[in-house]
Amino acid sequence: MAERSPVYPLISLPVLKPKIWGGKKLEELFNYPMARTAKIGEAWIAADLPEGSSLITNGPYSGKTLTDVTRAWGEALIGTGWKNPATQGRFPLLVKFLDAQDDLSVQVHPGQEDCQKYFPKEFSKDEFWVVLYAEPGAGILYGFQPGTTLETFDDLLSQGKLMECLRKVEVKPGDVFRIGPGTVHALGKGVVILEIQEPSDSTFRIFDYGRIGEDGKPRPLHLDASRKVMKFESPAEPRILTETNETSWGEHEVLVDIPSYRIERMTLNTHLSWTVNPISTQALISLEGNFTLRAAGEPFTLHKGECCILPAILGSVELEPLDGKNQVVLAGIGGIPMLNNF
Repeated sequence: MAERSPVYPLISLPVLKPKIWGGKKLEELFNYPMARTAKIGEAWIAADLPEGSSLITNGPYSGKTLTDVTRAWGEALIGTGWKNPATQGRFPLLVKFLDAQDDLSVQVHPGQEDCQKYFPKEFSKDEFWVVLYAEPGAGILYGFQPGTTLETFDDLLSQGKLMECLRKVEVKPGDVFRIGPGTVHALGKGVVILEIQEPSDSTFRIFDYGRIGEDGKPRPLHLDASRKVMKFESPAEPRILTETNETSWGEHEVLVDIPSYRIERMTLNTHLSWTVNPISTQALISLEGNFTLRAAGEPFTLHKGECCILPAILGSVELEPLDGKNQVVLAGIGGIPMLNNF
């Protein structure tokens, strides 16, 4: 039987992923230690995947991976509500920062139905972006231009003019986007984001600007798979427009609430207390500022750029800002409000 106690908040060390399009911006923003020549594209701050698992840095499980703790604590950590097959008993979210110092490949992700029908070895990948930094004029690719069809796509692709049918959206810090399965997309040069997603690395690459991989060959494309899953209709306004609620402790926004996840954003003027719902673990990420977190009878420090994983059976939590400028994001299961004090 899985060990169910004692649980406590877990601070995790990011898994740094070198990428051909990466750079040094995450070191500048979050003080992540990087080798002088490193081009880091992704920092997985809460990950439990075969491709990488975050290292716990505090408490009795310090030095163990999130995979180790998830296996030990089971539902005491994860909660009882996660039914997505992508979890398979793993930690149910993948949380990471991305630094695009060059354009990312144009790509698309499968959904659950796609995986059941076409790709039984893959898992659904539904993801959400919060823009943290953007150079002037920087943007993303999000979906197709109105009227684009599969025939249009194939014709422009064969002519090397794919960009003509894709929609570019200029972005600024604070913008939020849901990249649902089937949405053709790409992060543009000069943009840094927080990405919260289903725990899957299933990605089909459509176009990669002819770049050469580490093996000296062009990176592989997945056009047949992409054609099976990509959708040609997308929202007229790709940004999610949120409502800011003023509270006794600061500002609160619900960024998105779908079956795959619910994400809330808060700015604190004073301490905030809530009780973790045992249905779901929560991932607490500091985007700006440092905090003291009190839970399980102990104080913990959450620094800018860190993720604190709150076990489902943790109980009450108190978060206190240590800086005047602060912002956190809280992520958990869809349909369940994570704050219960207002």
